[in-house]
Amino acid sequence: MRERALLQRRVGTGFERGTVMTGAGLSETITSRRESWRDLLRDHFVSLDVDVERDCGMFDGAVRSGFLGHLRVSGVRSVDQDVIRTQQLLRRDGERYFQVCLVRRGEARAAQDGHEATLRPGDFVVYETDRPFHWWLRSDAASPHWDLAVFTWPRDTIKLSDSESASLTCRTLDGASGITGVLSRMLTDLLVEKPAVSEGGATRIADEIGDLVATIATEAHGLGADTDRHAGLLRQIDTYIDEHLGDPDLSPERVAQAHFVSTRQLQRMFARRGQTVSQVIRRQRLERCRRDLLTLRGGDATLTEICVRWGFTDLAVFSRAFREAYGTSPTVYRSRARA
Repeated sequence: MRERALLQRRVGTGFERGTVMTGAGLSETITSRRESWRDLLRDHFVSLDVDVERDCGMFDGAVRSGFLGHLRVSGVRSVDQDVIRTQQLLRRDGERYFQVCLVRRGEARAAQDGHEATLRPGDFVVYETDRPFHWWLRSDAASPHWDLAVFTWPRDTIKLSDSESASLTCRTLDGASGITGVLSRMLTDLLVEKPAVSEGGATRIADEIGDLVATIATEAHGLGADTDRHAGLLRQIDTYIDEHLGDPDLSPERVAQAHFVSTRQLQRMFARRGQTVSQVIRRQRLERCRRDLLTLRGGDATLTEICVRWGFTDLAVFSRAFREAYGTSPTVYRSRARA
């Protein structure tokens, strides 16, 4: 399965490093070489440029990572530096992830999409890897290191449109109070103590945490308010689509008829989200199939049974769409998950 395979790339040779297992069952890789640090970050996340402060003294850095379903849970620790994802680096790897970064020690600033956040311990932000971003990471007087918790989802598993996500990136989420404080503590606990659950349970938990992050971030910045006169109708339409994904006749025309609007009006409402109705239906069907390939619900069901269950009528069409979305065939995806 492409997104997890990419996230699970092994650290290459040539590092002066040590690997240990932490108390939470995370594998930790440590390097004392500045020239290896960029490669270590790339192998765990995406391609990044790193500018280490010249007066930081002896260099060291560590990344510890583990998986909860398709959610990668990571801790990153190092000395003062800037971390940058440039337009050129986007073209180099093209991977698309949704990330949450939470400051555990030190302080940070993060910038993306015209927003800039200043973070203290406990605070966090959301951002995406398919657009440039910039991190300024600094230690505090109590320690020569900063320490981050980073949570990484394949972007297609997060139920936010591109425009909704861009409105949320790099906006400070307070880790000290309110519902964002509750989420901050939950994410911190997730890094410290990985839950012992089945593969199917882990997939569902990863999805639910992603949904929770999206909801809380949206509410925290007042972007969930019902300011759009179509917002209530869109929620009904989203629910209708979700409940009828298994119907092979589900189409923009059927959705519009069920809600007493014209197809053109329906498409205009979805265009404001940067999506089309057909794209939403296709993506959600593929996501349900992906989950069934990973979980007990899929069991020993054939690929044909799974794709038909979620509204695909042709196995070849489903297989091509799945490969386009996840970078590998459904058969290989399932075998890797079971392995």
